Amino acid sequence: MPRSLGLLVLLASTSPALAQSRVLVKLNLVATDSKGAPVTDLRASDIRIREDGGPRPPVFFRLAGSKPEMAQPGMNEFVNRPAPPVTVVLLDRWNESETTLASAWQDVSAAVARLENVDRLYIYYLANHGELVPVRALPGVETDLRVPEPQPASALVAKLNQSVRALNGLRDTANLDPLERANKTMQALGIVGRMGAIAGPKNLIWVTHGFPIQVLSLQQQWVDYTGPLMGLAQLAVRSQVAIYTVDQSAEGAGANPAGLSRQTLELVAAQTGGRWFSSGRAADALSAAAKDARGSYQLAYLPLMTAKGAKEQKLRVESTRKGVHLLTRAGFTGDEATADPDEIADDVFARQIHSPFEATEIGLRVVRTAKPAAVHLDIHVDPADIFLARSGGRFQGSLSLKFALYADGTYEDAPPAIRQDIDFTQEQYDSAMKIGIVIARDVELTDKIQQVRVMVFDRAIQGLGSVTVPVK
Repeated sequence: MPRSLGLLVLLASTSPALAQSRVLVKLNLVATDSKGAPVTDLRASDIRIREDGGPRPPVFFRLAGSKPEMAQPGMNEFVNRPAPPVTVVLLDRWNESETTLASAWQDVSAAVARLENVDRLYIYYLANHGELVPVRALPGVETDLRVPEPQPASALVAKLNQSVRALNGLRDTANLDPLERANKTMQALGIVGRMGAIAGPKNLIWVTHGFPIQVLSLQQQWVDYTGPLMGLAQLAVRSQVAIYTVDQSAEGAGANPAGLSRQTLELVAAQTGGRWFSSGRAADALSAAAKDARGSYQLAYLPLMTAKGAKEQKLRVESTRKGVHLLTRAGFTGDEATADPDEIADDVFARQIHSPFEATEIGLRVVRTAKPAAVHLDIHVDPADIFLARSGGRFQGSLSLKFALYADGTYEDAPPAIRQDIDFTQEQYDSAMKIGIVIARDVELTDKIQQVRVMVFDRAIQGLGSVTVPVK
């Protein structure tokens, strides 16, 4: 985004009914070429969406991965540069057979050891009593802005090995009950909801023996887990988590020749926009997740139907460009977020206030100017990252803006959020697309405050951007 002042939007402005009232289906999309390399130059015109066979044109499309190199910020300027997505590895001992435990553990350890950077990698171990044990835990909801010192991959591998050795032993007798085994697994997979507290797309690598979609109980009754698995997938989609499954039962020692768990793992991967891998390929799963992030896009379209709780709608997304393969979730169930945008914004802001990571779905550049007992901020918003609906020759959208105040990285206060409506003429829109949008705001400060986190939320597409600005 250019560093020029841009198109100034007055905070007091208002506009007619805006596009955020129209329910959108939002998709995270990965584009690769015939060799599996990320494709980073797609346009909306290259995309074809079909919902239950009916064509739906995209109304929003942006590259979320490898963006062009951003200009270095100047004096008193601060930006939120795109960063690799947060990834969680779940090593599943609870569902592993005795013959595959060692190979799965060694596979994950070797894969992590080869990584150059593990700053955004977290590892959990589903242990032999069904408990979810953190090797390196996700940031908690009360985390402040002080990010822990980065550690080398070797240190993380050592912690993983120590955890596995300490908890390696006979499994709980409850593991003999197929229903208990499946239920505890589903409970552990609820970690995708905790991952949702971190803004933007994320990945879960589940290394497991898995469990069948249809489970025969000890009372010889069949229980179908399709519903709970689809519920998990919907939670993952809402949390922007793609699940990559590594099926340790697919081949080699301890293989399940009937492949009863493969259907479960393929379903979860397909419904969340992840991938399924065969046994011993944890390194491939981590590599694929990293490559997918570089070729990732976000798009949205207006669905054929919007009735809440309706049946599952099948999605098919293709590119008209030869040799381009697209990966996204396989459908949605008509329960796309329809809550009050103010409530959604409040929830998103509440999580981001305590996140150690900046949100980068909306590109921001903030220029700081000191004032007595306040700071003046010119907030440059990248218009390519927000939803502007075309209506009657005008371009309309709506943002929510919030400031969080910190003392030495610890949260102190946050004034109420401000709604910012946008209503551009064609000329204003063309200018904004070239030089950006700027929102000017003064934030009052006390002597105690040392940082201000600027947060901008798109009320229609539900994207978030944040930048933390030092004021002392």
